[in-house]
Amino acid sequence: MLKNGGHAGRRGNDMTASGVPQPSAIATQGKARQGKAAGTSLPYFLLMMFLVSTLNMADRQIIGIVAEPVKNEFGLSDTMLGLVGGTAFALVYPTLGLVIARIADRLNRRNILAACLALWSAMTMLCGVAPGFWFLAAARTGVAVGEAGYAPCTHSLIADSVSPARRATAFSVIVLGISAGGLVASIIGGLVAENYGWRAAFLALGAPGLVVSALTYFTLKEPPRLGAAAPPRSAANVFGALMKSPAFLLCVTGSAFHLMVSYGLAAFGIAYFVRAHEMSVSEAAVILGSAAAVAGAVGSVIGGAAGDFLAKRDRRWLAWWPALTVFAATFIGVPAFLTPGLIFALIGAVAAVFFGTLYQPASYALVQGIADPRERASAAALMIFIQNLAGLGLGPLLIGLISDALTPSFGVSALGIAIACVFLLNIPSAAAFYLSGRFWGRADA
Repeated sequence: MLKNGGHAGRRGNDMTASGVPQPSAIATQGKARQGKAAGTSLPYFLLMMFLVSTLNMADRQIIGIVAEPVKNEFGLSDTMLGLVGGTAFALVYPTLGLVIARIADRLNRRNILAACLALWSAMTMLCGVAPGFWFLAAARTGVAVGEAGYAPCTHSLIADSVSPARRATAFSVIVLGISAGGLVASIIGGLVAENYGWRAAFLALGAPGLVVSALTYFTLKEPPRLGAAAPPRSAANVFGALMKSPAFLLCVTGSAFHLMVSYGLAAFGIAYFVRAHEMSVSEAAVILGSAAAVAGAVGSVIGGAAGDFLAKRDRRWLAWWPALTVFAATFIGVPAFLTPGLIFALIGAVAAVFFGTLYQPASYALVQGIADPRERASAAALMIFIQNLAGLGLGPLLIGLISDALTPSFGVSALGIAIACVFLLNIPSAAAFYLSGRFWGRADA
């Protein structure tokens, strides 16, 4: 069942769409205030979510860090890089996430998360022994199979472990982990690739996930689910109800447009500075990657705190805050990739990343606020399905296609023009977020 914000109904945060009070709300909030998550220390639980998120993004983003040496060794075009960096991932990741989410809404989420982490870590290491393009594409698809379980499990675990009033801040922890993953991929991946080759970078980033997988399984406990006594609904009913919610649909549409920019930048950002500004892979990865990761980390913390602060006054700010931030990112990112000056380009790219990460904790909290408590994993998975099918599947590919088309006329500047063009997709993203808030309405209206 959808909570208020499905169509025109507007009820308090303690009611589902059917008007039934949310079960166990008081107990859950009390548990969060006591710093416990199903018997696990809440700080330790959030630390583990941070580590899982870090490895999730590091293993996903390393292909963008080593894009140039991979392209040179296998003789790839930018379009082919876009395919292996995004489309191969998107063919599996979003769809399988829906399946895993339905399982996670019924079975132990901790166990599923641990298994998925072990799988994507092993497949990341397998990328390091790829003899050619198609093997690498297949291994990247294997990474996607494992990472498909990341968002449904982590989002659902956090939503059932933290009170609604602090949920955006809690989600900022996994967004912080995403930024940290970018930092790890940039510094460790870049330095290892520079000194030992791009294959060693995949091996170095994949191995730690096996350790964190074991820690997840042996040290975390499964939190109780809100509304667990109610009978589960069919997948068709769950996903159908979510897709009929304008607030939900517009929120994930906004995320999809923005992630076309974010994933495109992750796939080609380092390659752009290597080509257009003649930086080495390690220089671009360490300078740009680390600065952008720090900016993203700060943005996620500020974004989560701002989302909670504004939502206390009007919950619609969980949608309007993302609208403001992604809109601002447009007018910083576009000139950054068109300027010939290195310093301005670096500052602009990092600032665009900062504004581009401010939105994420609030949007996650909005989706979990709309969803029925028994179906949190499914709501997270449907969000991931839509936004990644477009964002991850089309963002890198679109940049690659535009770059290849413009290269005969603009040379090394073509990639920067392609990235700048894709940055304009933040404008429809902002519009979708704004309308999402309008449809969701006030909690006390």
